[in-house]
Amino acid sequence: MDFKKNFITYDENAIIQKQVAENLAEFISKKIEYKNIKKVLELGCGTGLFTREILKKIKIEEMDLNDLFDTKNYFLDIKYRDFICKDMEKINFKKYDIIISSSSFQWINDLEKLIRNISKSSQQLAFSIYIEGNLIEIYEHFKVGLNYKTNIEVIDILKKYFKNIDYFTEEKILNFNNPMLALKHLKTTGVTLKNKTSILEIKSYKSKKLTYKISYFFAYN
Repeated sequence: MDFKKNFITYDENAIIQKQVAENLAEFISKKIEYKNIKKVLELGCGTGLFTREILKKIKIEEMDLNDLFDTKNYFLDIKYRDFICKDMEKINFKKYDIIISSSSFQWINDLEKLIRNISKSSQQLAFSIYIEGNLIEIYEHFKVGLNYKTNIEVIDILKKYFKNIDYFTEEKILNFNNPMLALKHLKTTGVTLKNKTSILEIKSYKSKKLTYKISYFFAYN
C-alpha cells in the first residue's frame, strides 16, 4: 500500500471506499440516534471521505482525527480538535464517547491489541473492515494480498472486550472494460502489487472485475 503517493488521485477513484463510508455513517447514526455523543476519535481518517459522511449524520462537539500521514490540508473545511499524526497502533488513547474508523483496520498488524487499547478508552467502537475474499482476483493471479480476517475472527476478538456486537457484511463488484483498467484503479487508490511483479504477470492478468468484501461492526458495552 502506498497511500502517500496516491492521495491526489484517491478521492476521485475511491468508489468503493466512498460507498463504504456512507454505509458506515448510516449504520452508526442508527445505533447512536438517542445517545449523547460529545467526544469522537476517527482512526485512519485519510483525506476525510468518512469524516464528511459521519458529520452529515451526527452532531459531534469535539472530534479528534488520526492518520499515519499528515493529511491536515484535506481538512481545512472541517472543524476538529486535534490531528494525531501517528500509527494508530501506538496511540495512547484519551477517553472518547465513541471511536470510529472506515476502511483502515485491515492494515493493522495486531488487530486484537488495537481493539484492547480502544476498549480501555471508549465504551463504543464502530468500524468497517475488508474481510477474507476481498480482491480475490488479485490474490489468485499475483499471489499477493493482505491477511484478511474472517467475520468469525473479528467477532471473537470483539467479544473479549465488548459485551454487544452488531454487524453486517456485503460484497461489491467493480467491472472494468479491460484488465489493465482494473489494475490502474487499484494503483490510483493506493493498492500496490509486490515489488518484483513482472511485466509478464501484469500482461497475463485477465480479470475485468474487482470483488470487495466488507463487514461493518458496532461494538458497545
